[in-house]
Amino acid sequence: MSYHDVIIIGNGLGKSEEIIESVYRIIMQSKKAVVDADGIDSLKEKVLTKSDIIITPHANEFYRLSGKQVSKDVAYNCDIVSKFSKDNDLTTLLKGPTDIISDGNQLFLNRTGNQGMTVGGTGDVLAGIVGSLFANNSAIDASSCGAFICGSAGDLAFKEKKYGLLATDIIENIPNVLKSMD
Repeated sequence: MSYHDVIIIGNGLGKSEEIIESVYRIIMQSKKAVVDADGIDSLKEKVLTKSDIIITPHANEFYRLSGKQVSKDVAYNCDIVSKFSKDNDLTTLLKGPTDIISDGNQLFLNRTGNQGMTVGGTGDVLAGIVGSLFANNSAIDASSCGAFICGSAGDLAFKEKKYGLLATDIIENIPNVLKSMD
């Protein structure tokens, strides 16, 4: 794994004990890792020995990992995400109506995105964007910029597709978001 700049792991893997242990070992051997979906369970109750990890949980995944319930109170969520990130020496991008991104020292909120993005594959798109940015940027910068790009692309897709949007519609709008940032 040391010859890869970044790995993205967890999407659709399953939760058997063998998979959980294998994913943990792969993460610990990688230079940098973005951990999503089923991969998040591999970090539960483990000691992390590296700081170049980004996790991208939704509320239920965050609860399974941290034991902390996400609430409607954004300030409370900021506190639990920031503390969890600091205590575990990683960066968390908590997905939700307002994404909360923290490495335990810095905290960012992302309000792009919409309810149409709650379809299969959008988390995979986010993990891919974050991973590509993480190759040449810090974890906090990759996470906050990735959340903004994905949410903005989702907003553009929603204007056209409404609640029928697919993850591929978000991907198709990424170039439009990047062009608008120039």
